Amino acid sequence: MQNEAKFWDNAAAKYFRQPIKDEEAYKMKLEMTREHLAPNFRVLEFGCGTGGTAIKHASYVQSIHGVDISDKMLDFARQQAREKGVENATFQCSDIADFDAPKGSYEAVLGMSILHLVRDREAMIAKVHKLLKPGGVFITSTVWLAKSHW
Repeated sequence: MQNEAKFWDNAAAKYFRQPIKDEEAYKMKLEMTREHLAPNFRVLEFGCGTGGTAIKHASYVQSIHGVDISDKMLDFARQQAREKGVENATFQCSDIADFDAPKGSYEAVLGMSILHLVRDREAMIAKVHKLLKPGGVFITSTVWLAKSHW
């Protein structure tokens, strides 16, 4: 994981400056996600990168906590939250596998554009299940790179 974190630390500034390639699709994904959120929800987003999606969802939920393996990515997330006055979004450097929170801590867990980078998807899904309250939702989307062997 250390090599992956270093890669994303080195890519953080370029990633942050890079415009969203398909703005319409991104807006649609945000809207579709919000259909499953509620004002009283505590949300976890793993692989949150520079925090853009977490910050966009923050006003629709009680709180959102983003985790990512890259401290440099999270620097941009924290900076954006400060600049936009978003007080209910927090960010922590952690891999989802190592992230520690009590069982049933979240009404929703987001994993956006990250599944193709997860090494052990079964363990990740088990972790997400543990973190969700009963009836909670796991919302994810990711690129389709090739046929999967799930």
